[in-house]
This record gives sequence, structure tokens and C-alpha cells, in this order.
Amino acid sequence: MKHLLKILLLGLSLHVAADDLGVIGKTYQINEPDMIEWIKSRASSMMQSGEWEQIQKQAIDRTRNYINHPPAIPNITDAAETKSWYYTPVVQLKENLTDGQGHTIAKAGQYNALRYMPFDVQLLFINGDNPKQVEWALEKNKESDVRTKIVLTSGSFMDLDKEHKVWFYYDQGGKYTQKLNITHVPAIVKQDGTQLKITEISNNEL
Repeated sequence: MKHLLKILLLGLSLHVAADDLGVIGKTYQINEPDMIEWIKSRASSMMQSGEWEQIQKQAIDRTRNYINHPPAIPNITDAAETKSWYYTPVVQLKENLTDGQGHTIAKAGQYNALRYMPFDVQLLFINGDNPKQVEWALEKNKESDVRTKIVLTSGSFMDLDKEHKVWFYYDQGGKYTQKLNITHVPAIVKQDGTQLKITEISNNEL
């Protein structure tokens, strides 16, 4: 009898669960805005109000300011003493270099790049915010008998271009100062035999 009662109760509960119990309370239609249409509407509103033009102007100004005033290379300071060292630009070939016909041009190994291609430029690394260093670099540029590039570690190269009518460059991301181990400026880099000679010059000598 107990087993029969359990079966009847179970059947009743399953029947109730399966029945449509109807709707309780008010119902509302779920309306989700079309995202693309919302974006179009928002963009149109911003353009009409002038907000979009203001955002564009601010973005252009930020980009222009970043290009004209890039962040200074970290850990570069004005030199307090003069010192020199050498750097050998080594090229590593992992496998033999061949021409189109399979002839070996160069075997795998290490090569001093200056033995095959001269470094025909003089690099002057300076702090562009230091007027003494700027004037020093300009004088070096005038008196040099080799092509010279003035490279900034800080300062605005565009402002200096306009002021002095000379091309100034920027060591973007500290690529060259890190490779050449330059930590103080001004510094001169030029070829000396089969090596590059780097000289940091004390600001007291400028």
C-alpha cells in the first residue's frame, strides 16, 4: 500500500510539472536596442553637437605633441667626465650565404661589418634640452669633414629643426644608446679602424 501511494504521488507531481500553469502578473515585451543603430545614432548626435570634432582635435593634438616631444631616454644624464671605449659591430651568419646559383658567398660564422661596409657618418648624441650641448653639436657639424647626424636623447627635434635649419634626429626607444652603452651625453660615435669609437665628453669641456 505504501509503495502504491508513492507511485501515485510521483505521477501526480510529474503531471503538475508538465501542465501549463499559465501567466502570473503582467507581461512585458523584451526590447533590446540594435547595437549598430545605437552607435549610428550616438555618432550622429556627437557630430551634430560638435563633440566628435573636439575628440578628433584632442587626439591629433596628443599625437602631434608626442611626436614633437617624445619621452626622454631613461637613465641618460649629462656627462661629468670624458671617457672612450670601442664597439665592434659583429654580424652572425647562422648558415652559409649563397647566390642564386648555389655558390657560397660567405660561410656561416661571425663577421666584423666594418670590414665590408664603412661607417661613413659621425653620430653626435646630445640632450636637446641643454643649450650648451645643442651649440656644441652645431659647431661639430659645421667643422666636420664627414657626414654628421645629431641625435637627441631628450628634447624636441622638430623645434630644433625649425630654429637652426639643421636636421635633428631622435634615438627612438633608446635603441642606439643601449646598443653602444651610452649613458651620458654629449657623446661622439665614429669609425676608428675596424671598430666604432664612442666618446662621452664632460660638459665642463663644452
